[in-house]
Amino acid sequence: MSRAFEESQNIRDSGRRTDGKPSINRREHEKVMIDRFKCNAHLFLEHLPDDKDDLSWLAVMQHHGAPTRLLDFTFSPYIALYFALESGDGDAAVYCINQDALSEADDEYFGSKKLGVHSRVMDGEESIDDPCLYAFEPNFSNQRLLSQQGLFVATNNLTHTHEVTLSEYNCSKGAIVKFRIPARLRYSGIRLLHRMNVTTTNIYPGLDGFCQSFKRQPVFGLEWQERLGKQ
Repeated sequence: MSRAFEESQNIRDSGRRTDGKPSINRREHEKVMIDRFKCNAHLFLEHLPDDKDDLSWLAVMQHHGAPTRLLDFTFSPYIALYFALESGDGDAAVYCINQDALSEADDEYFGSKKLGVHSRVMDGEESIDDPCLYAFEPNFSNQRLLSQQGLFVATNNLTHTHEVTLSEYNCSKGAIVKFRIPARLRYSGIRLLHRMNVTTTNIYPGLDGFCQSFKRQPVFGLEWQERLGKQ
């Protein structure tokens, strides 16, 4: 599985982007956010997850921009590369993680307790479980997640970033790889992905994605954008 970042960024979820703010009880705040979202989501969405499936609720919240304990990943390195290149103008990076290696490391560390630890991923702190990462595809999916070949990685302890927890895993060499993409290759990379049909329109299905694709029109040049057969 792969994930894109600005080259200088650390691996952390959106719920931890509170630099400089006072210490807070992240789990209690998370419970309040989930409850408020559940109470109001029906006003905006026709289809909703099972009430007890908090991981799927978090996935929906993440999809719409809420801060969560989740990190978006994709099974496609090309889609990860797209996300690395499509925004910003500096160096970018793609992290590739062997999910099987993480699972095997958890097998070795937790033993027969692994399934129980993973099942309590939302309450690892309250259960006094050692920090771990849990990769999953939500039971309640959506069109964008399918288009992006997406999945999520959750941490079971909100006081630990994904990066800190990942650094404590005893994985074999090559299980976690960071690819750095120099800024000078950004636009040529976008053009190559476009030829492979890895485009904003396909990654963000619907009118919004189609309109967002116009932002990169100057990168491709007019000869690639004008409609064939136009008189």
